[in-house]
Amino acid sequence: MGSGSAPGSGSVSGSASRSASGRTGTVRPDDIPRGGTAKLPPRASDSLCDRGRKSAQTCDGTDPIRSRCADGAYTVASSPLWYHDGRGRATRPAGATVELRYSPRCGTNWSRVTLDEGRTAPVRVLVCRGEGSGDCTETYATRGGTAYSDQLYAKDVEATAYALCCGTSPDIASAWARG
Repeated sequence: MGSGSAPGSGSVSGSASRSASGRTGTVRPDDIPRGGTAKLPPRASDSLCDRGRKSAQTCDGTDPIRSRCADGAYTVASSPLWYHDGRGRATRPAGATVELRYSPRCGTNWSRVTLDEGRTAPVRVLVCRGEGSGDCTETYATRGGTAYSDQLYAKDVEATAYALCCGTSPDIASAWARG
């Protein structure tokens, strides 16, 4: 994790590569969608997504661990995070990886970022339905080795995971993974 050659231009649309099942790339921190744009119902109960009929109404904005949707989940796509220069070009690896996680049990996606072993830094994650920008979870921020976002029901649509870490603007690392 966190090593390799730098990807391309640093924009969501211009710097993509294919991972095992999805597409990944770098993104300038300023181009990451604002969190909280999904039209979420009032906080659904995590147990409602676990036991109830799976839908955006019952699963959006819930915790993938507490709802047990993480049980049997897998990584659809992952990408290392990169620092960027003033032109948005990826310049050096950050020692962190973003993953788009999917739960076949619940039909949900969420974003997870993992820092390389022994590393701690501020991280922020969110997941969006589709290619992002208009239907995203709240941004979750923490300081630690691993962080994950709330989930969105996206059984039959693409989702995009975003992550930022390891610094303060303008020296911050970022990436996306879509599948």
